Amino acid sequence: MSNIESLFASRLDEIPFSGIRKVFAKIRELESQGKEIVHWEVGRPDFDTPNHIKQAAIEALNRGEVHYAPNHGILPLRKAIGERTKIDTGVDVDGENQVIVMSGANEGILVAMLAFVNPGDEVLVTDPNWHHYKSITSIAGGIPVEIPTSAEDGFKIKPEDVESRITSKTKMLCITSPGNPTGCVQSKENLEALAEIAIRHNLLVISDEIYSRIYYGDGEVAPSIYSVPGMPERTIIINGFSKIYSMDGWRLGWTVASPELTQCILKIRQYTTVCVNTFTQKGALIALTGDQTCVDDMVKEFTKRREILINGLRSIPDITVSDSLGAFYVFPNISAYGLSSQEMADYLINEYGIATVAGSVFGTSGEGHLRIAYSCSTEECARGVEVLKKALAALRS
Repeated sequence: MSNIESLFASRLDEIPFSGIRKVFAKIRELESQGKEIVHWEVGRPDFDTPNHIKQAAIEALNRGEVHYAPNHGILPLRKAIGERTKIDTGVDVDGENQVIVMSGANEGILVAMLAFVNPGDEVLVTDPNWHHYKSITSIAGGIPVEIPTSAEDGFKIKPEDVESRITSKTKMLCITSPGNPTGCVQSKENLEALAEIAIRHNLLVISDEIYSRIYYGDGEVAPSIYSVPGMPERTIIINGFSKIYSMDGWRLGWTVASPELTQCILKIRQYTTVCVNTFTQKGALIALTGDQTCVDDMVKEFTKRREILINGLRSIPDITVSDSLGAFYVFPNISAYGLSSQEMADYLINEYGIATVAGSVFGTSGEGHLRIAYSCSTEECARGVEVLKKALAALRS
């Protein structure tokens, strides 16, 4: 057994364990001791899946729809995803030939990377960002190249910073808008500038739009680079049901891409999870085609929580926070208190029961910040602000 480590794949050296999951483990430990926790850590809605969606899945189970589905998903759902994408982007999408239903959006990222990233290819990823993009790039044999962003710019991507990092090995640009952990939304003008760079350098683009309908700007959906002329042929949209329909445990996502790119993705997908279970797809179909009041109600509630968090944080001395126009995150700068982001996160959870995620988990540019997710009740958001005020006042004294 002494040589067992020699059997480990070298790619394990390129990827860390999830820093977010470490927070979950700490919370379980503290709650088992009876400690009350402010849950600002989890990146999923606290709402139940709407009943009409659950009922559709139950009815499909009762009909015996329990067998393999097509690799790319049942046709009615693929067509509904195509229609939803047209509503969101203004671009016609052939659901039959441009959509694959995935076991969560994360599988869509993995399969897309495996389909297009060769060993040594460089993939541009914003910093800070959800760490899966960097790690999945490494799993595929690629090299993640980080594009730093800053609070001073609202964590928007500067096109000139993208341009300066492009080499002969650059294959792909990853955009998450609205973003995790910052809530940043890339403007239409910014996306047009990034599209021009992608076209000129012949880059593929992954556009993660999982939070696109949780949007607080003008209109009902955040701008998409897929809407820019010339981009549908080189863009892979990643989206899913977890956030906007509170279906995270269902593990349902999708990709939208050109028919040519979709065929490449499908070839890899046949050898991952093969297909999504059939009865959950029937629930997802009703999610997209049924009454959307549940979505409107959820976004209204998130809007209230966002206002509580932003106004509350800005009332605390030495805290600054950028406007977050999407998702359910704020990313305040806590560096004035003299602790690293991990030290601050540890202090808050251990001493005051406030669960956050250190900004450093999301990249070098996240240092000095905390990710706060307002995916908890409105009352808990308000209570959390008051507890945070006490915690930081104690530090100042």
